[in-house]
Amino acid sequence: MLEYKIRESTLKNQINPSIILLHGYGSDENDLFSFADYLPNKYNVISIRAPFETLMGGYCWFSIDFNNSNEKWSDSKQAYESISALCLQIDYFIKKYDLRADEIDLMGFSQGAVLSWCLLLDFPIKINRAICMSGYIDKTLLNNDIISYRDITAYSSHGVNDPVIPFDWAKNSIQSLKENNPNVVFNSFQDAHNVSQENFQSILNWL
Repeated sequence: MLEYKIRESTLKNQINPSIILLHGYGSDENDLFSFADYLPNKYNVISIRAPFETLMGGYCWFSIDFNNSNEKWSDSKQAYESISALCLQIDYFIKKYDLRADEIDLMGFSQGAVLSWCLLLDFPIKINRAICMSGYIDKTLLNNDIISYRDITAYSSHGVNDPVIPFDWAKNSIQSLKENNPNVVFNSFQDAHNVSQENFQSILNWL
């Protein structure tokens, strides 16, 4: 099992919705867990640590590199291993904390957002909705062509000045999904590779 932190719902004696947090490259489970203080108390908030260590410290869901033409290279094998580990982890949470799969949302940042899209699209039986911040849909990791996905509900956001994951990567990939899924939201902000207060407030309103 993966390492994690949890803030359980303050509403007892009932099954409550949950938000699972997936951090970005080089971070850990403590990063996005800071959001827990601002998320509604009805949610169980669970922040998971990625399985692979990075050379610079912290953890990642898969290794990344850049070649001379500045094109991102992702370790697909590690990505698939992380996806499988997350599916097992979600099953574990459902049993341990008496959760309902149809009330589990994902909230991922950067690399965590990339995997959130993968889980939402290819494993809808485990996930209700996803909030994807400063990430994009990596079509090479999906089981099907993006035009085949239907009935998807998601909130996504990206900074127009993001130097890590280009804004166009996010916009173009998500626009392809939006064409057949009206409940997919894409918002842009005058941000870099971060989640501003304005962005986070927009997320809270969407929830």
